Amino acid sequence: MTTTQDDIPARVEDLIRPYLAARGVELVDLEFTRPKRGRATLRLFVDRPGGGITLDDIARVSRVVGELLDVHDPIPQAYTLEVSSPGLTRPLKGPRDFARFAGRLVRLTTRSPIGGKQVHRGILQGLADEVVSLEEENEVVKIPLQEIAKARLDF
Repeated sequence: MTTTQDDIPARVEDLIRPYLAARGVELVDLEFTRPKRGRATLRLFVDRPGGGITLDDIARVSRVVGELLDVHDPIPQAYTLEVSSPGLTRPLKGPRDFARFAGRLVRLTTRSPIGGKQVHRGILQGLADEVVSLEEENEVVKIPLQEIAKARLDF
């Protein structure tokens, strides 16, 4: 079976998610990039539920995930593995994140203007029926989940 670049993130995620879950570590994001020249890069952004991942946690994840990838070889070319925390402005990736980070300051970019603008910044109120509620300038803005192009915590 041949592996295309599009298959790689899903194959890697399927391989490492059980290890991470067993250690109480959450995969926040996974990026696989292959430049026209040079080595490919596999970036993993990991955290603990509620935050607080340590440098020791990241080093351990990097070591063990590197070993898993060496054994199972889901990436058929040379690559560099990078493991880090998502940082203060971590991306919000799915419905669970929009519920989990209610009450926090976020920045959202929408696919098309909502209320006359595409970039929204405010306090996340949560998610209900696939609609994100955001308190922005003392009013609640409702943004359909499918309209959100990018979302991240802000500070």
